[in-house]
Amino acid sequence: MAKLTAAATWLAAGLSITCAISCSVGANPGELYERGVKESRAQQWEPAVNDLESFVHKACEGARPDKRCRKAEMTLGAAYEHRGAPARAWVAYDAALTLPPKDQSDALEDRARVEQQIRDQQSAAAGRGPVMVRYRDEMTDEFTARSVLVSIDFNPVHARNKGAAELRSDEFTQLWSGVLPAGEHVLVIEVAHTCKPGTAATCAASQVHRSWSFSSEAHAPTGLDVRAFAESGGDERVHPALEMKLH
Repeated sequence: MAKLTAAATWLAAGLSITCAISCSVGANPGELYERGVKESRAQQWEPAVNDLESFVHKACEGARPDKRCRKAEMTLGAAYEHRGAPARAWVAYDAALTLPPKDQSDALEDRARVEQQIRDQQSAAAGRGPVMVRYRDEMTDEFTARSVLVSIDFNPVHARNKGAAELRSDEFTQLWSGVLPAGEHVLVIEVAHTCKPGTAATCAASQVHRSWSFSSEAHAPTGLDVRAFAESGGDERVHPALEMKLH
């Protein structure tokens, strides 16, 4: 009987994990949002994170985010805090600050709180590891890059203004390398692009702010590749966007 009970428990756990993944993939944004908010209210942090992350990916990463995206990011930040992941929480609160309404005092307070948690974790870290940030501009011919600012753990590490257009290349350009404490970190990239004369009908100039969390290990290299690219904004124009991948 004990063996059967253990087997049933493992089967139920496996089905729960499978459902958390497949249900998030197949659900529409509205279902993901409502389910994620409900799960967070019940303090079911793992499924809440899965559903809200899926909602953000589907509804918030384009040039015209869903009106529920700010609430989703704030709820996602709280879920990550409860899971002990302050860097991911910081990124969620930071994303909320890019969305309306104008009164952002709650997101600012939450972001400041988890920033201190990140600093405390880093001060207690055992060991350090090398980290490198590379960047490539893949924007279309309508755009001209004006500036690129890179910050790691809330400190600027690279700023380029006059030579920003030189980062348009088939290859990644190294912008920063250094050694960081092992553990969680935050990368922030801000880029500004303008449109060349006569391209207003197809090009939307903008300044893009994007943040990501990443982890580094002691004595192990970590590489971050960021690319700027053009995506459709739903208004027959293309808009700048940013993406980061580990390498």
